[in-house]
Amino acid sequence: MLTRMKRSYLIHAGFGLVPGGALILFAALTWIPGLVPPEWSPGVPLAALLLAFPVLVTAVARLLLARVSKATLWDAFRCLPGGVQLGLGGVLVAALTTTASTNAGPYGHLQGPEEDGHGRYLAFDTPVRETVEVSREVYLAVVGADLRMSLGIVATMLVAAGAAALLAGEVRRADRA
Repeated sequence: MLTRMKRSYLIHAGFGLVPGGALILFAALTWIPGLVPPEWSPGVPLAALLLAFPVLVTAVARLLLARVSKATLWDAFRCLPGGVQLGLGGVLVAALTTTASTNAGPYGHLQGPEEDGHGRYLAFDTPVRETVEVSREVYLAVVGADLRMSLGIVATMLVAAGAAALLAGEVRRADRA
């Protein structure tokens, strides 16, 4: 029961799950052309990664301090309320799907978009292994895919950290009972 879990675990899970959900939403918005500015890359994903790293490290540390096995984690997950289980599973699947959707679409083979400053747009074409000139529309699509991948990876980290904090809290709650 979440109501019997120590509040610090719930707050820690919130620090992982709420920003993780927001990053999934931002990553999904990259599918809409022109909605997410290309200036976000790489600043926003890097800032999110720097914020996600301590949340993930402390969540893993809490699991290690609880000295849990895989079987105990599964039991702790099964002890969470059904809605929480469904929510954690749904958010984790959404984060992983967002990350995996990077290669979807007609420009999945392009990476590393650049603007050379003279109105030309370049991207690395992976099948031919060379940098090619692309149109602005293709450039924006590749920037969106790069943002989707980087935001999806950080969102997955944050969601995993939130889930780990909830599982650690459930293990601690069961140990106290």
